[in-house]
Amino acid sequence: MTTDAAASPAPAPAPAGPPPRSARRGVRRAGAAVLALAVLLVAALGGVGWYFAGVAIEVDHAAEYPIEIEDVGDGTVTLPREPFTERAGTWALVWKGGRAMLGPIVGGDGDHVVRRVASVTEGQLAKGVPANVDNWLYDGDPKTALGLEFQDVSYPSELGPMPAWLVPGSSPNGTWVIGVHGRNADKAETLRVMRAVHATGLPMLSIAYRNDVGAPASPDRKNHLGDTEWKDVASAVAYARSQGATGVVLYGWSMGGAMVMTTLRKDPAFVRGVVLDSPVMDWSSTLDKQGDARHLPRFVTNVAKRVLQRRIGIDLRDFDQRRYAPRLRTPTLMFTTADDEVVANRPAFAFAKAAPPGMVTHIAVQGDHTEAWNVDPAAYERALTSFLTKVR
Repeated sequence: MTTDAAASPAPAPAPAGPPPRSARRGVRRAGAAVLALAVLLVAALGGVGWYFAGVAIEVDHAAEYPIEIEDVGDGTVTLPREPFTERAGTWALVWKGGRAMLGPIVGGDGDHVVRRVASVTEGQLAKGVPANVDNWLYDGDPKTALGLEFQDVSYPSELGPMPAWLVPGSSPNGTWVIGVHGRNADKAETLRVMRAVHATGLPMLSIAYRNDVGAPASPDRKNHLGDTEWKDVASAVAYARSQGATGVVLYGWSMGGAMVMTTLRKDPAFVRGVVLDSPVMDWSSTLDKQGDARHLPRFVTNVAKRVLQRRIGIDLRDFDQRRYAPRLRTPTLMFTTADDEVVANRPAFAFAKAAPPGMVTHIAVQGDHTEAWNVDPAAYERALTSFLTKVR
């Protein structure tokens, strides 16, 4: 009988010793490299975020002239064909020391557009001069630009006296319109609507605010996206009240719209109505739009938004007006443009939809940022006049 011998037990494995010194060095080097790369990526991400946030809060009043006048002659001007040079509507052509009112397109080709020159109000048109197309249309002051009598006034604020234009109405005792321009703009942005407002008999106070040319600067000399600037609007309301106003209509363009909405939320009692033109109804969405335009990954834009909130102490959630729309009790006229390349439009549409029925009159037209008036001045002014007549 055959039997199998029991298998010998396998030898116990030798206890593992420390890795060779060279291997340990390699692991440490790899770990250090990964850590260094992570630090560099975080630094780069933070740097991009810091830069983008800085762009958003930068105070910059410099004029830009991105095109060159190609030719001038026989009451026309030839410009490079760009989306902003070929738009129908009412526009000005501006250059350093000059301004002309543009008429309709009368010719051109694939690379050029020829427009009629309605008038030259300042300077002299010349070939080869750097220029830009201006949707503000007017420059100067209400008297030089529009022939309207006005007063240079100042209203008290927490930073000191702020300059403003006061175009008197039929009486100082009644409803005033307070015009609030957009980010890095100035009072001239409000000139387009002054004739229409004046025709209603309402006084119009067009204000400068902190960091404007000729106005006191904020302590950090930064733009706070309306988070502190709204206080100047509130100060202007107090000034109007001290001069006989029994109510106000707040009229804001772009960031001015964000300022107006914050002022309304803080103290709605004295506000008879609100007019918004291409308003910022959500800064977070608008910053996303600006980041996308710069081809930034969304996570980089999110970092930039966190950096921005820390730099200027803003909570972007406070500027999502959609949250407050159901509580709106002040009649509001709002203009938006389909091709707005600056401000996100969807929050404005959502705000109008979420507000109580009949509280928001929303007029959506073609055009770019704050160009609703330029596209069709007569239609814009009819809507504005009708609204002001109802809420005065």
